[in-house]
Amino acid sequence: MARAPRPAPVQAIVGEDTFLAEEALERVLAAAIGDDREEALQVLYGDEKRWEDVLAAARTGSLFAPRRAIVVRRAELTRYASAPGDDEDGAAPARKGKAKPEEDPVALYASDPSPDLTLVLMAAKPDRRRHPWKRLLALATVHDATPKKGRALRAHVEEALRARGLRFAPDALHELLTEVGQDLRRLMGEVDKLEAYAGGRKEIAAGDVAAVLGRGLGQPLYLLGDAFSGRDVGASLALVERLLGDGEEGLRILATLHRSLRQVRGALALREARVPRAEIGSKLLPPNMQFKVDALLDASRRWSEADLRHALAALGGADRRLKRGGDAATTLVAAVAESCGGAGRATSSRRGR
Repeated sequence: MARAPRPAPVQAIVGEDTFLAEEALERVLAAAIGDDREEALQVLYGDEKRWEDVLAAARTGSLFAPRRAIVVRRAELTRYASAPGDDEDGAAPARKGKAKPEEDPVALYASDPSPDLTLVLMAAKPDRRRHPWKRLLALATVHDATPKKGRALRAHVEEALRARGLRFAPDALHELLTEVGQDLRRLMGEVDKLEAYAGGRKEIAAGDVAAVLGRGLGQPLYLLGDAFSGRDVGASLALVERLLGDGEEGLRILATLHRSLRQVRGALALREARVPRAEIGSKLLPPNMQFKVDALLDASRRWSEADLRHALAALGGADRRLKRGGDAATTLVAAVAESCGGAGRATSSRRGR
């Protein structure tokens, strides 16, 4: 395979997300020096070296490696041993007869770098008002390692999944992001586990996520989903109390109730459309949960469309109350009772069996 085009001589990886930073570093090094790095790679630390040390290393050639890379970690902590330092306005004072204030030595190097070297500066939060960062970031190739959130985080994970040939069901990816949160390193670590757990299977379902994380839709939450979809008020309330007592978040419990109703609503619509049983299971349940299709179809017979609309409205009201700081126990108990009452009356999961 052909090596990627050689990167520009000065690279800056800027941001606090260490996972994104290491990803960018690996791409740069792979293109700059390839896999054989013993003689070609030198790593310095900004809190241990001065800029004079960095520049001296950059200008020193090697007899053993025709292409070199120097990585300066914690580069935002690198300082000058002496002038030019930064004055209060962030300008580097001139040395007599030498550099002008705007001619910072590191920026001068970036304008005329060593031809055999790729200099990589890794900085979590460089001070862009001061030298060398004031001009350096305009001269270097900059890689953004700012922590991703919300849609940007989801898009990054989805792109990583496509690169691996993996496909997450929408509820599975939502469950993963909800459980793990904004920590991209942990997210991708859990993706590694899920890929191994799937054993070559490329479709990842919510049940896989629950099994691998050991939390999320664990057994009590699955039991709550089953009891709620079956309109068993007593069992649902007991499980809500148990989950809250175990420290589960109210919004996660509410998400389980929402998910169970969405599955029931889908089953009801497909059953009324006379879709075959096996096809209903494949559309609504993950591969490792197909044994639950009969229970899901049975649950769908306990609800009408009017019941489901009423229940979803009740859950929507509970969601708003929880997000405004309402008491989780009171809110969830009321939501379960109102939802299972539906447009008609609550029904135990034992009736009709």
